[in-house]
Amino acid sequence: MSASWKTPIGILRLIVIVTILVIIVLLQAFTGVWSGPNWTFLIGSAFIVLLSFINFVDMRADPYWSRFVLLMFLAMFLCFIADLLMAGVFYIIPGESLINGVLFFIMGHVFYISALRNRSPLFLRSESPRLITRNLAIWVVGVIVVFVLVFFTLYNPADMIYSIGFFVYGIFLVSSLVFSITKWFEDFPQLFSLCLIIGFVFFFISDYILGYKILIDSAVLSGIEAVGITYLLGQMIIHLSSFFGSKR
Repeated sequence: MSASWKTPIGILRLIVIVTILVIIVLLQAFTGVWSGPNWTFLIGSAFIVLLSFINFVDMRADPYWSRFVLLMFLAMFLCFIADLLMAGVFYIIPGESLINGVLFFIMGHVFYISALRNRSPLFLRSESPRLITRNLAIWVVGVIVVFVLVFFTLYNPADMIYSIGFFVYGIFLVSSLVFSITKWFEDFPQLFSLCLIIGFVFFFISDYILGYKILIDSAVLSGIEAVGITYLLGQMIIHLSSFFGSKR
């Protein structure tokens, strides 16, 4: 059975989720209030780190899920650091908030992929050829989609470095999405797989909007809320997957 909402840690998890949803609403309401970093967004990201940590504490003793929830927590923590860097709260490479953030997001996706790779191999010889072929085909299609999107909608010859950077980052992002999609075909609860797929789709949409704003049209949609709302929703849903997937 899945972990219960009625335990003390389950109630805490529910409170954190409700808080994140309230913050998402406030993100829209407080648009334009902050002259510097959008602290509403950053607080929402911090609460998702807390959600992932709660999952780790709740399931760390479960031999089947302990590695998964640890890697998911580390992935979200790195994404939070990336959020702080992109907001200019602090810098590693001085003055390069976007590059700083993208590098940490890539590291975050490495941990996401590590968490999701269980029974979702691409080249592992220990798995059946049919499984490898299917998952590899899904990944190749994903990379082609990223290339087409970047080349035809994001590519900016005047900003070659950022254009290439978004393509490289897009490969990591779509790899996380692909590994999530492969979970649908394995012996996992459907809500677990669905949360991962929907969450990473929102994550992809958020970063696509951000890339379009940076490379093509800074006035598209609105300020941070279009990027921030899809990002926070995506990350929250991703980390809800642990609850629906855990078996006791």
